[in-house]
Amino acid sequence: MRTPAFLAATFLALSLTACVGASKYENDPMYDPGFQDGCATGTARTPGTPPSKPVRDQVSWDASEAYRAGWKAGYSSCAPRGGADIPGSDRDMGGR
Repeated sequence: MRTPAFLAATFLALSLTACVGASKYENDPMYDPGFQDGCATGTARTPGTPPSKPVRDQVSWDASEAYRAGWKAGYSSCAPRGGADIPGSDRDMGGR
């Protein structure tokens, strides 16, 4: 019947979509420190707390695309939801 072929095609499609969200920088050694710093910034920005400066290594931010990608991913993962701009984004920091 067609059911096994449909199930196999569905499984394959779902397996491939799981890979779409992975960053091309995840294996770069600068990605993890960036993720940790971005997460620390996102966690510090909980409702009811005063605004704080981003936790970030400015030298790494300026030099490493992997660090920036990790930082943004970490911030997005750990920040409270609510649509706030990512600190360190192009609009916030005038950078890349």
